Amino acid sequence: MKRKAFTSLERALDILSLFDLDCTSLTARQIANHLNLPLSTTYKYIDVLSKRGFLARKAGSKNFCLGLMLFRLGNVFISGFDLIDVVIPHMKALLKKSGETILLTAVEGQEAICLEKMEPQRLIKLSLDRGRTLPLHAGASSRILLAYQDDAFINTFIKQQGLQKLTKNTITTLGKLRAELKRTREKGYAVSDSEVDAGAKAVSAPIFDYKGQLLAGLTIAGPSERIDNDLLSDFILMVKEKSAQISRDFSHTNE
Repeated sequence: MKRKAFTSLERALDILSLFDLDCTSLTARQIANHLNLPLSTTYKYIDVLSKRGFLARKAGSKNFCLGLMLFRLGNVFISGFDLIDVVIPHMKALLKKSGETILLTAVEGQEAICLEKMEPQRLIKLSLDRGRTLPLHAGASSRILLAYQDDAFINTFIKQQGLQKLTKNTITTLGKLRAELKRTREKGYAVSDSEVDAGAKAVSAPIFDYKGQLLAGLTIAGPSERIDNDLLSDFILMVKEKSAQISRDFSHTNE
């Protein structure tokens, strides 16, 4: 009896699993054929799933689609999705592979904030600590966040915050900043050298949420003297690959 109950649950889950972005609706016969079930049995499962809100019949059609209960549960899932918990394992892997500091940054108001930081066991380290904020135009870990904001946000930021100079390499002209933001979006990463801290080089890539909206920035950073051009190229590939992987954790449609 217990095995029959579990079999019924498995079949119900099998039915729900047939739906994806490429297959948003199915007829009862299609479901039956996919799962090799009798049509009469398939209708019984559909009836139960429909009454519980997991399936719904499309208006004016014989097709069934996922119901509002899945939408509700999806929202519950997303609301409990802790960004840092998801990203930490990836940051640890990137730290081990790169041997340099790994940063996770996000937009807070009109600033960039460091949400998490992982450091290698090396003598020379960076001054950007967890909880510290920076101007959005200065440094790769900040500029990667600004690059994916809309024009209204960028214009407001520039008007209200200005382009503060932190070092001699900080971008402080509007034309250069806009060109750099465009280049960042085209390439999918940002690079900086001594824009916030003299002698520090960084490369950052964007992390997107399940809606395809910018969620955070992932950064590899270290002393310029340790990161030559060849190593920088390696770091670019590493951070882009890892940020894309994290984005896929939130949505398989984000690449």
